[in-house]
Amino acid sequence: MEVDTATSTAQPPAKHSLPELEIYCYLLVLIFLIDQKKYDEAKACSSASIARLKNLNRRTLDVLAARLYLYYSLCYELTGTLSEIRSNLLALHRIATLRHDELGQETLLNLLLRNYLHYNLYDQAEKLRSKAPRFEAHSNQQVSHGFLLSLSLNCYPLQFCRYLFYLGKIRTIQLEYTDAKECLLQAARKAPVAALGFRVQCNKWAIIVRLLLGEIPERTVFMQKGMEKALRPYFELTNVSLSL
Repeated sequence: MEVDTATSTAQPPAKHSLPELEIYCYLLVLIFLIDQKKYDEAKACSSASIARLKNLNRRTLDVLAARLYLYYSLCYELTGTLSEIRSNLLALHRIATLRHDELGQETLLNLLLRNYLHYNLYDQAEKLRSKAPRFEAHSNQQVSHGFLLSLSLNCYPLQFCRYLFYLGKIRTIQLEYTDAKECLLQAARKAPVAALGFRVQCNKWAIIVRLLLGEIPERTVFMQKGMEKALRPYFELTNVSLSL
């Protein structure tokens, strides 16, 4: 009887929410706030979610964490305070490296490059890129001037496209136009068809680089579906170059 009494009066174990569910809820709230253009609230939410994420080390969170990093950076970019999170992004990148979170490393490296380039800090972006060569480690094919660019099966395609675009911009400013052209053209080719805005940006930069190399882009470049209006000024610039 004593055993029965003790069993009946025992408290049920406390229920804890799964970390994956918690981070997913943060992500849903964050996306909702951004859609509603409540950027200050979204910024506060993203900071709280990142603080929580730092205390969690589960491989099942890697994909959700990568999405959270993207929206975290976006919130600060939308509020014009992108420089405030640079040190935190560096810290998150170190954590992802120590935890062998490859997707997190690649996502955060791209966000850091975007952060630097947003403020025209090209030298700092190149120093960071050279010290954290995540994407070159995945490359398996050599192109012009010993530059490794080809995507291997182990690399995350979307992050690699972004990396090529940022690297193309860096190489352009460094006057390394041949390498810049290879980066930008590969980024445009490998980007998903649905990523129209990204492909437009890649083509804009690629057109400028090709003109600087003395090349004339093919007319079909300017006639790509959905890009005609955005590339019209670059088409006119090309025509002016032909007449000189």
